[in-house]
Amino acid sequence: MTAQSPNRQTTLSLSALRVADLDRATEFYVRGCGFVHDKDLTTPAFRATIVRAGAAGLELMLPTDGGADEPEHGNMLVKIVVNTPDAQAQMTRACEHGGAEVAPATRLDAYDMVVGTVRDPDGYLVEFVQRGPS
Repeated sequence: MTAQSPNRQTTLSLSALRVADLDRATEFYVRGCGFVHDKDLTTPAFRATIVRAGAAGLELMLPTDGGADEPEHGNMLVKIVVNTPDAQAQMTRACEHGGAEVAPATRLDAYDMVVGTVRDPDGYLVEFVQRGPS
């Protein structure tokens, strides 16, 4: 493997999630999880909203071509991880905007963090991580 030039570093721009209701998913990630709305896209095959948390982003995609079957989550995508200064408060907001708590915010002293998990309105797991003292 060859080291990359510092001027050409590879970065991850987006991960895309297929959603059943674009407005509901956007509200969950923006109002519930603290992401920022970036832009909306429309093609003949889908409508999408891009939301960002820092440099990382999610493309929330709603198929519009009529030929899309019900999605199957499979077992490859495990979770989305969001760093936050207050895991419990962020989880509460996420649940107020369509999420469902899966695991409560729990202090992990060995790692100096608080971690909790919410399932988004489309069934994806979102883990909230608070680093440092609570």
